[in-house]
Amino acid sequence: MKPLTPRLHGLVDYAACGLMLAAPALLRLGPQARTASYALAGSYLGVSALTDYPPALSRQIPFPLHGKIELGTLPVLLLLGARMEGRDRAYFLGLAGMVSGAYALTDWSADPDA
Repeated sequence: MKPLTPRLHGLVDYAACGLMLAAPALLRLGPQARTASYALAGSYLGVSALTDYPPALSRQIPFPLHGKIELGTLPVLLLLGARMEGRDRAYFLGLAGMVSGAYALTDWSADPDA
């Protein structure tokens, strides 16, 4: 049994979006990292708002597909981390770790309304 239900995963997603919006200023990231973080936050927010789980605005994306989309961002996060230095690198590698962890802890076959 995995601890993240669709509802909890949705809450984690929205919290992650907030983190990606706040972190660039809080961590004093460079301009390229700042732009990438804002773009990722926007894309995550869009997918989250349209996923078939309780915190969504419009439930159009099946929850398992949401997982595949989320997993598909890992190479982007790892590439960003590999191309940057210092705190920018650590930030994107940390995000990759968080996405991996959330993916691994989520019950992707659960009923979104359970």
